[in-house]
Amino acid sequence: MNRPCWKPALAGLLLCPLLVQAAEPTSSTSADLDGDGKPESISLRWEEGEGTFTLKVAGKAVQGKAEDTEVHGVTVVDLDRGDKWKEVAVNMGLTDGDAHCVLYGFDGKSLKELGGVHALTETSGNGIILSDSWMGFWNRREKYVLDRKAWKLSHVPQELYAVGAEGTVKQSFALVRSRTDGAVVANVAPGSKISVLAAGAPGPQGAPRWYLVKSATGLLGWTQEQNLLDKTEGLPWAG
Repeated sequence: MNRPCWKPALAGLLLCPLLVQAAEPTSSTSADLDGDGKPESISLRWEEGEGTFTLKVAGKAVQGKAEDTEVHGVTVVDLDRGDKWKEVAVNMGLTDGDAHCVLYGFDGKSLKELGGVHALTETSGNGIILSDSWMGFWNRREKYVLDRKAWKLSHVPQELYAVGAEGTVKQSFALVRSRTDGAVVANVAPGSKISVLAAGAPGPQGAPRWYLVKSATGLLGWTQEQNLLDKTEGLPWAG
């Protein structure tokens, strides 16, 4: 199951799951963020029930939204070891499902909001963030790229998301040609194994989630999530 950027038992002390492990976050720290060889003081202020937090770096302050959530602390990360800058992540969330990290950069004069991700699942210092979100029985992995010239994180859209889970059919259901073409490719048999290979990109809010499934006979087709929930067993549903 995907882990958020914080441990619920530690309200002010947390650890983002980075590929390159960062120092444990806290409400105040210092680091050289702009590459001038001098550490900047970093502090985060938030009181329970407040709808905003205040991040301060070297005397420069910025406010961020914190509505219906809990702010846990800051982490200094180095998203791109090829440049001189480091970044600050503000970690928040009440549960794994609504965990959120907002990243900021400091250019020596002002704080700049780079963008937000669900989780800093992997950062290897090449300017790329891989962020996992738990989708019931699999982790959806999103990719973000740091655009240093624009001081922004750019989301890289995917048409399909890798799933890679196996289950057993309890009740037969159809695999169809595509998400927009209901022609039946196969009807999976009770007791047979299926492989859930990929998920389609998220649609509008409330739209059904579609999965690309491989049957035991090697045929590929699409089915909606409700069929997997109601008519299969063995998929690692949790949360």
